[in-house]
Amino acid sequence: MSEVQSEVRVRNVSTRRSDSFMESAMEFGGGVVRLGFSVATLPLALLPSESRMHMRNATKELFYAFAELPRDFANIAGKEIEAWAAEGEEPTVAPKDELTKF
Repeated sequence: MSEVQSEVRVRNVSTRRSDSFMESAMEFGGGVVRLGFSVATLPLALLPSESRMHMRNATKELFYAFAELPRDFANIAGKEIEAWAAEGEEPTVAPKDELTKF
């Protein structure tokens, strides 16, 4: 039996390297945040599937509430500003003083 030798081609993949301190710090910070998020959500992963679904829905509703809060404040402030501006649109008469002959 003759042995067939074949070549295995290996592709060189260059890794992105940067000596920037800021990029390194951001990558490290992102890793810390991901690790913290994973540790914080670990108890949720241990819950039964129905409880996880309820927690997910409750969290989604909470995020929607926080997202709508600035809009609600803006709507309330807009109404108050319009009411305040409408009060100031009344014609004003200059006060009479001693020098006015009318």
